[in-house]
Amino acid sequence: MSHSTRPSLDRVCKPRSVAIVGVSESSAFARGAAVTAASEDADIVFVHPKHDSVFGRPCYPNLTAIGRPVDAIFSVVSAERTIPIIEEASRCGAGGVITAAGGFAEMGAAGRALQDRMIAAAVAGNLPVIGPNGVGFIDVARPLNLSILPSFPARPGGVSMISSSGALLEAIGSSAWRAGGVGFNLMISSGNEPVTDVADYLEYLVDDPGTRIIGLAIEKVRRPQAFFAAARRAREAGKPILAIKFGRRKRAQRMAQSHTGTLTGDGWVYEVAFRQANIQLVSEIDEMVDRMQLLEQLPSDRWTEVRGLAVLTMTGGLAAIASDIADDENIDMPDVPRLDNWIGSVVPGATVANPLDATAFHVTRPEIWDNVVEEYSRAPEFDAYVFLNQFADWDETPRYRERLETYVAAGESSDRPFVFSPLAGPAGSWTDEFRARDVAVANGLRGALRGFQGMAAFMRSRPASFVADPSTVPASVRPAVEPLVVPEGRMLPFAETMSLLADAGIPVADYALLDSGDDVVAPPFAGPYVVKLADVAHRTEHGAVRVGVADAELADAVAQMRGLADAEGFSAVVAIQPMIESDGEAFIGLRGKTELGPLVAFGLGGIFVEVLARVGGRLGPFELDDARELLAEFDDVGVMNGLRGSRPWDREQLATVLVNAGLLVAGGRGWIESVDINPLIFGPDGFVAVDGLCLIR
Repeated sequence: MSHSTRPSLDRVCKPRSVAIVGVSESSAFARGAAVTAASEDADIVFVHPKHDSVFGRPCYPNLTAIGRPVDAIFSVVSAERTIPIIEEASRCGAGGVITAAGGFAEMGAAGRALQDRMIAAAVAGNLPVIGPNGVGFIDVARPLNLSILPSFPARPGGVSMISSSGALLEAIGSSAWRAGGVGFNLMISSGNEPVTDVADYLEYLVDDPGTRIIGLAIEKVRRPQAFFAAARRAREAGKPILAIKFGRRKRAQRMAQSHTGTLTGDGWVYEVAFRQANIQLVSEIDEMVDRMQLLEQLPSDRWTEVRGLAVLTMTGGLAAIASDIADDENIDMPDVPRLDNWIGSVVPGATVANPLDATAFHVTRPEIWDNVVEEYSRAPEFDAYVFLNQFADWDETPRYRERLETYVAAGESSDRPFVFSPLAGPAGSWTDEFRARDVAVANGLRGALRGFQGMAAFMRSRPASFVADPSTVPASVRPAVEPLVVPEGRMLPFAETMSLLADAGIPVADYALLDSGDDVVAPPFAGPYVVKLADVAHRTEHGAVRVGVADAELADAVAQMRGLADAEGFSAVVAIQPMIESDGEAFIGLRGKTELGPLVAFGLGGIFVEVLARVGGRLGPFELDDARELLAEFDDVGVMNGLRGSRPWDREQLATVLVNAGLLVAGGRGWIESVDINPLIFGPDGFVAVDGLCLIR
């Protein structure tokens, strides 16, 4: 939908009046409609040409006959009959339409034609449309179910969910319906999104007072700039976003190839962009619920960065497993030496304070547990707590309740998050009562630690990190030189590519060019030299480069290159460059157009390209802090700190190069296909690009 003023979702998402179109008491959706009709929180009417009333509610032959504007129209008629409904809704001043019909663009040309008619009708009335090809909309807090899903239990809460897959709403509801779990506010099935898309919903939820956490399950972001602007507002408002991306492919691992298009697929671009936008990407539904549940259950003023997690257990085996899984989930569970001696004097046989095995002595000596909870709750080394025991349905005994009561009471009076969790599986239903006391119930050991990871990821994220609109960078003019047509595409000549990089603030190595008829003379820089055919893509694969060429060998090397050019039909322009002493190599790849915007990809060069099979990235443009965070993603490798006596890399210069690359690709978004800077060598004078390949559209 391309109109500049997006239709408001206020009325359709919080309707005071609802018209249900196409449902009778004998239809397939009668049961759900009957439940909706019983709602006392909205004025419900039915529209059906053959009935005067449905479920005791008035029934009108059409929308016009209602005689007043309706906030939300929930339609379950076919695709063909949906179009007249939307056209009439536009004329009647409705607040919006919720349609579950399939048979639109997902069905090919005929469906796309119907979808185009839907868009035209909606634009005419500035009307939001939830769907089509979805299941509808549920307001859990009211409750109000305007969906074709079977009625399922869901507790009211602070999570609002947007999913392009309607069935996923029921699945996440199932996962969340457990002791602990999460509660929901709005559940929206976005479907094909031809009119109202995920960016619209996200924008609405940022301002919705009932939404504290936002969940996404999406196939595609259709308006990236609007979407990322809303994501930025969500972070500023303190609302975490967690997302499942359907069809997310692993990035290609063919790192030996330098063409950026083979390094990055759009699935990987979503990983890059969501990280940059402070959106937590999760792989499946249970993981999403695990990562949401502590955020949803605990007041936001108790969220911490989880720099020091205290793990309290009553069995040694679980203490050891907790330590291992905390490492897997990158949770900081610090040693606290000062507590080790103290714990040995309080808990017989205990020697390690964190994770703590409080042992079975708590049964006969409850004061041991009281002392532990009191001492740990005031320890400055900890900013989060989890108490692990089974807490099963059969564990509702006085001794278990007493130990839990002691722990919960400490949590009530603390400004830090206190969580308790079963060792495995969901907690017993009796534990739900403790949710109201500002503590959280988690779902097993890994679920608890995932919950802390979700909290840590949000609280440690940098609010100023966001995906910028590339149009904030003035569009650059494509170099006027005629591109060379090569198998890889339309390539800028070597000289123009190096000038493009230099003009963008990316240092380039010295070079001299010899045309086919030029005499071979020593260049204005000292050898040894690199001699190569200038205007050949992937010249190493063609044997079109020689390295370590001495002064006396220069003429012979140039002659070899010219002979190769003549034999293979390549351009005969030869480039001569100095051999640069290297303390490390990196590569930078640019893509002017991806599904989400212009992209900068970065990785370590040399043997690390293939050994690590890792590449990071950011959408351009971005700031120095974003570049620094990108470099920090490679800290675990240690290469940039200097290996085997080599110099540590100049990170600040490299970060500046990355920022300039982001400005280059954002400015050239209209004509850059890809740019490969490979290798980018860290030499005596800092980072310099010794080669570049620019393909243009």
